[in-house]
Amino acid sequence: MQQILQILRLRSTIIYNSIIYGLREKIFKFSILSIIFLLFISGDYLFFYRIISYLQKLPLDVGDLLITQLLSIVFLTFFSMLLFSNTITAISTMYLSSDLELLMSSPFSIANVFVSKFMQTTMNSSWMILIFGLPIFAAYGVVYEASLYYYLILLPILLPFLIVPAGIGILITMILMRFFPAKKTYQVMTLLGLVFGAGLVMFFRFLKPEVLLGKDVSDDVIIQFVEGLKVPDYSFLPSTWAAKAVISGANNIMGSSVLYILYLILTSLLLFILAVVTANKIYHTGWTSAHESSSNSKKRGDSLLYKIMGELLMRLSPMQKTLLMKDIKLFFRDAAQWSQLFMLGALVIIYIFNIRNLPLDSLFLKNFTSVLNHGLAGVVLSAIAVRFVFTAISLEGRYFWTIYTSPIDFKRFLWEKFWFYFIPLLILAEILVVISNIFLDVDSYIMMLSVISICLITAGLVGMGIGMGAIYPVLKYENVAEVAISTGGIIYMIMSFIFIGAIVILESRPVYVHFYKKFLFYNIGGIEIYVSYVLIFILSIATTIIPMILGVKALKEMEL
Repeated sequence: MQQILQILRLRSTIIYNSIIYGLREKIFKFSILSIIFLLFISGDYLFFYRIISYLQKLPLDVGDLLITQLLSIVFLTFFSMLLFSNTITAISTMYLSSDLELLMSSPFSIANVFVSKFMQTTMNSSWMILIFGLPIFAAYGVVYEASLYYYLILLPILLPFLIVPAGIGILITMILMRFFPAKKTYQVMTLLGLVFGAGLVMFFRFLKPEVLLGKDVSDDVIIQFVEGLKVPDYSFLPSTWAAKAVISGANNIMGSSVLYILYLILTSLLLFILAVVTANKIYHTGWTSAHESSSNSKKRGDSLLYKIMGELLMRLSPMQKTLLMKDIKLFFRDAAQWSQLFMLGALVIIYIFNIRNLPLDSLFLKNFTSVLNHGLAGVVLSAIAVRFVFTAISLEGRYFWTIYTSPIDFKRFLWEKFWFYFIPLLILAEILVVISNIFLDVDSYIMMLSVISICLITAGLVGMGIGMGAIYPVLKYENVAEVAISTGGIIYMIMSFIFIGAIVILESRPVYVHFYKKFLFYNIGGIEIYVSYVLIFILSIATTIIPMILGVKALKEMEL
């Protein structure tokens, strides 16, 4: 226990120093994140409060059944997400973390190092679930007017519930790492996790929960929705125990809730002990093999994809071709990068599905929605860009010095990054806008305006992302996702929302004049229409070019 406390004290000192260092920057970042956190918590609580209070009032006594199913889905989803998350997180935390070399060479026992990493893995994988889940359970308790007993048992329910998937996931990781290379295991598990996440998102969207929010909901619709909502209710699942413990606690059935809490506690303890015993046998061996390089590996030739891309880039200069091929290989060799395409595909499908199912009954509403549509598409693009485009410079990582010391012009370097991301994002954006407009059956003017606007928005977002990524690079990181939530990433998201909002506002006057002429047969437009077009073009060009210029300047002044 004393060794574990020493390790935890070391970890707390590292966290404290990281907070104190650059305090002014941290205060800004903390303030922004606090506002976002409070807005998210409030929105999460209000959303589920309205859903649960609405379901409670449904006829045919199906309200309680629906709420029970809802809680079962919540816990089963949490359990599945935690299982995948802990399995993936354990690889980086328990095998690839930078502090392990110090810990493994210290007089700490393997068991104590493992226990500290077990706790760190559980915390890193579970904090988002707690943030998202607590408002749901609070809303459930308020709707059912639960007693103080209900709120007191939430912690004894949630803590062992979080430990169970952590124990299973870490056991799976230790077994995999004992027999397979670390990088390959991480790539495969990341890919499986993203495929699972994408499928989960699509599943919940295709349930069409909005059918229960209409003014007139028939009994048949309710019953049909309940049937489609059913999930496995096996008595041996920890998610079932947690759901029944929460429901029993809200209804003041103490005996039942205590029984399920004991199930969770005993299972979590058993898995924890099993994980520690297994770690004593194979953890150190797995960690050692994870840091061994294969000395007899054969040099493999380029894959067919790289050969095709090389042929397509033949007309470029040798330097441009080399830079582009480097970025292509860097992207596809990192599973954490290209595997995000599965989640991106699910996002595109759900976006188009939502547009297709909007209850728009008039031509005016369809055209008006189309104008907002390319603004929403811009928001989707900004979320993608902060993950891929803003991190483009930071992806060079520790080896950025090779670029810095080579005879490569930084202006050409950044513009190569720009075109590398602009073309695929533009294709994605145009697909979103064109297909959405086809579903909305808009006229030719709105279609043309949407196509041109989304092109300018994409250029602005990519230029701003590359430029600001060069101004605020994060070259030392353990996970590239950390770059997206850095201070520079937060500033980029804020600036991108302002840019998209400005474009939509500038378009409002031409669109208003167009609607006035189309529906009221009267032209009220003047020179301000052309002024709006010019301002949109100037704003987009400035947003694209100015950050790139500042990014080149920042790279030239950078000290490595």
